[in-house]
Amino acid sequence: MHFTRVKALWPERKDFHLTRKSTGNEYIFLHYLTPVQIVIDGKPVKAQEGACILYNKLDYQEFSSPNHSLLHDYFHLSGDLDEYMDRLGLHYATIYYPQASDQITAILQQIEQEMLKKDAFFEEMCESKLTELLILIARSNGSADFTAHIDSQTYDRFVNLRKEIHNRFDSSMTVESMAAMVNLSPSRFYSIYKNIFGISPKKDYLNIRIEHAKTLLQQRKYTVSQVATMAGYNNQYHFIRQFREIVGVTPGKYLSTFHPDEFEKNDNQ
Repeated sequence: MHFTRVKALWPERKDFHLTRKSTGNEYIFLHYLTPVQIVIDGKPVKAQEGACILYNKLDYQEFSSPNHSLLHDYFHLSGDLDEYMDRLGLHYATIYYPQASDQITAILQQIEQEMLKKDAFFEEMCESKLTELLILIARSNGSADFTAHIDSQTYDRFVNLRKEIHNRFDSSMTVESMAAMVNLSPSRFYSIYKNIFGISPKKDYLNIRIEHAKTLLQQRKYTVSQVATMAGYNNQYHFIRQFREIVGVTPGKYLSTFHPDEFEKNDNQ
C-alpha cells in the first residue's frame, strides 16, 4: 500500500466543482467537513458534514460545494484494498458517517506527517493508520445510500451473470469487465454482488478457477503446467501460489493424492 497524496483540512472556494471520469489506478478517499453534493451512479446526493467516501480504481468521481466554501480531508492510494474492504464489510463509492468524524481528520494529519518525515518504518506506520481509519468507518452506524434490498430483476441478472462467469476461465476477467456485462459501475457491481452472494466477485471467481483446477488434477490427465493454463493462468508460479493459499497444499502435492507416482515429480510445484 502506498499513499501518493495526503491532505488534511484542505480548503476550496465556494462553488467548487470536481469531476473525474476515472480515478485512474488509485483509490481516492474523501472526508467532508462541510456539506457537499456527491454524484453517485448519475444521481446527485446531498452529503452532510462528516461524510466519508472511498472510490475504487477507475471509478467516476464528481462532487461540488455550490452554496459555501469547502473543507475536506483526502488521500490517494495505490495498491490493493479489496481484502481490507471485504474483511470489514465496506463498499466503494458509498457514503458513510463515522461517529468519530474528528478522529478521521486526526488520522489523516498523522499520515500526512509520516509522509513528510519518511523516516524508518513510515510505510508501516501509514498502513497501520489506514487500517485504523477503515475500522472507524466500519464501526459507523451505516451508509447513507446503500441498501440491502435487491429487486428480483437485478437478482436474476446477477445469478445469470454468476453462472456465465463460472463457466469462463479467462485470466483477463476483472471486476470491471464483469460490471460492464450488467451495465453497472465497478463499485456498484461489487457492492450488489457481495450483498447477494456474500463474497466479492474477485474472490468468488478465484475460488471457482481453483475448484476447476482441482477437478482437472483429479482426472490425472494433465500436468500442473497444463492445468494452470486451462484454469486461465498465464503464469504457472502465480497459479501455484494461489492454489496453495486456498487449498493448503501445492498442486503437485494435491495431484499426488490421486496419483502417488506423480508425487516426486510434482513435489516442488
